[in-house]
Amino acid sequence: MNSNLKTITPKVTFVLIILILITGCQSPRKMVYLKDASKLDSTMVFQQPMKEYRIAENDVLYVRILTGNPEISALYNNVPTSGFSTSMSSEADQYINGFTVDKTGNINLPVLGKLTVEGLTLHEAEEQIQHLADEYLVDATVILRLLNYKVTVLGEVRQPGVYSHYNDQMTILQALGKAGDITDLGDKRNIMVIRSVPEGKITYQVDLTEKQLLTSPTFFVKPNDVIYVKPSGGKAFQINLPTMSMILSSVTTLIVLLQYFDNQ
Repeated sequence: MNSNLKTITPKVTFVLIILILITGCQSPRKMVYLKDASKLDSTMVFQQPMKEYRIAENDVLYVRILTGNPEISALYNNVPTSGFSTSMSSEADQYINGFTVDKTGNINLPVLGKLTVEGLTLHEAEEQIQHLADEYLVDATVILRLLNYKVTVLGEVRQPGVYSHYNDQMTILQALGKAGDITDLGDKRNIMVIRSVPEGKITYQVDLTEKQLLTSPTFFVKPNDVIYVKPSGGKAFQINLPTMSMILSSVTTLIVLLQYFDNQ
């Protein structure tokens, strides 16, 4: 029995160590973005339709109508302006000074009145307001921006949070960059994107390691998208590491004790 126990002891310890190491290791191919893209011809073009964002209900728009006369301009804007500067530094400022698209798809502009903008691109809405302003004013300039372009990034990223963007062509990689990138414990092959549509919510599963990402409908994020980075198996390993270490230590101690009593 003594001989058998001495033979089994190192084997059991070795197997346990190997199992722990295998559980905690991740393949480098699971950790890189677009792993096969660099192997392709550099002249290859990935077709990604650049769909302009269309204004939807509850969007908040920044609209300013400017003229050479500040007093006249103030009449056509939400708040009086001084040198045409308006605070938009917080969500409260944006809500108060912006124009919210109501359930009928309209915004209500001072003097100009109600205007239907739902379904229009930002450029189309700006042109429509410009055309209307030209009927009342001489040399007016219309500025229109989307204020509620926000994306929520959650899960295994370094800085989870809600991030604003002022360009309607933000990509999922840019959104993750704003959140400080995915942590070493995040699974780049298993990203969930939750998107609002008129019928409700839809979800997408995204693999950031595959070149097909470049043609995915989620490559360009939309306002109010939620990006959730799921944890990889490595996180479960780290969480369970103290328990596994304790078990390994206990097994080793038990084997040492058995050896000791067997030698007595």
